[in-house]
Amino acid sequence: MSMLSGQGLGPSGDGPRRRHPVTTTIIVVLMMAVLFGATFGIVRLLRGSGSDSASPGASSPAPCVTTTVVPGVALPKPGTVTSNVYNATNRAGLAKRTAADLGSRGFKISRVANDPLGRAVAGVAEIRYGTAGLANAQLMKYYIVGAVLVQDARTDATIDVVLGQKFKAVAPQAKVDAALKKPTPVASGAGCVSPTPSASTKPAGSASPSPSA
Repeated sequence: MSMLSGQGLGPSGDGPRRRHPVTTTIIVVLMMAVLFGATFGIVRLLRGSGSDSASPGASSPAPCVTTTVVPGVALPKPGTVTSNVYNATNRAGLAKRTAADLGSRGFKISRVANDPLGRAVAGVAEIRYGTAGLANAQLMKYYIVGAVLVQDARTDATIDVVLGQKFKAVAPQAKVDAALKKPTPVASGAGCVSPTPSASTKPAGSASPSPSA
């Protein structure tokens, strides 16, 4: 028997042994999987490092979106609005006459008096309101043209119309109706800046009007 018999032969001794291609394929697949996993981990790490600078749980602020609305549709009707009318001038009877006019337009008038804060209002008027009365104040602004909205700490939906030195008269109803039908851009959303609540105390140096409601 030859000493070379069986060397380099297959199990049957009829030819050279064959390497298994399946083993090679498995090795290649495993190497590709490891490479893919490492690459994916690096990408996630890089993305995570960019967000680590923000405080935990922080999110982008909600946007302030401007939309176009028809005020007459979006705002409440005068019959649902309760308003006080105050006189911040020295013109006697101004609050009484204005309250009567607003009442004839459908507003519910609660109190007519001099400004309880006793501060001078140099402009047309102030419309004071709380968070619940914002829409009511916006509606009143169409009737008291040139008035300034002033937010305070009240919790109900009532508003105060505080007449100032430059106030002349409530706007004619025809002009009010035309303005309420005109599409108007309105900003809304959590990202919008809310008016700063005004102080409830009398500003230093302001003059109290004489009793002239």
